[in-house]
Amino acid sequence: MKSVGFVGKMDKTDLVQYVAKVLSTMGQKTIFVDATSAQKTRYTVDIINGLNVQNQYVVEHDGIDIAVGFNNILELKKYLLSKGEDFTEYEYVLIDTDTDEMCEEYDFKNANNLFFVTSFDKMHIANGIDLLRYICAAKRKENPEAKVDLTKILYYSNINTADMNYVENLSDNLPLNWQHTINIAYDTGDLSVNIQNQYDAKINFRYLTSETKNGVIDIVNLITGEDKNKLKKVLKNIEKTAKFTA
Repeated sequence: MKSVGFVGKMDKTDLVQYVAKVLSTMGQKTIFVDATSAQKTRYTVDIINGLNVQNQYVVEHDGIDIAVGFNNILELKKYLLSKGEDFTEYEYVLIDTDTDEMCEEYDFKNANNLFFVTSFDKMHIANGIDLLRYICAAKRKENPEAKVDLTKILYYSNINTADMNYVENLSDNLPLNWQHTINIAYDTGDLSVNIQNQYDAKINFRYLTSETKNGVIDIVNLITGEDKNKLKKVLKNIEKTAKFTA
């Protein structure tokens, strides 16, 4: 089982769902844990009757499991056990959060992969780096010499004066090891696709921009080590399946 953390103050829900969909289509049993303060998936993912009155639940959504309302892994394990399911059967646990409390509860300091997701918005960056500062402090409690390995996912716009290394420069005093950078162009067309998917109750890639699709492939490549050409074929198959089932 691999734990994959997505941390940052901007909305990452749709991105994590796209990653989870690719993993699931590859035959990897995957659960997406929405540990954000807004818990967007409560409103965007259809649930069966009865779950809407529960604070905690797991629901299947287009091939992936989505967990909502759990404060830590232990609560999630107990819930699944009560349903006759085994948490250890999941090969990937994707956790999305924007709070320092959940960074601690889901042990982001020891995640197999950690992604810092931000835009160029200075508030997103500053608040996100506060979360990284918290993760670094927790890591240093275990080992004073340790560094936190992570990847930056940057949603960028055409801002001529923006420095692509602004995040690294601002966090230069933290024990961070920036291993990779994934740049995704911000496009309002993707926002339309995200909303359409909510109403269709599907995780559909068909009308996403190539930049976003390539970003998802890059993320899955880092998580799994699978060849990018193979991952592109997986994504194409998802699109074909969506086309014939629309």
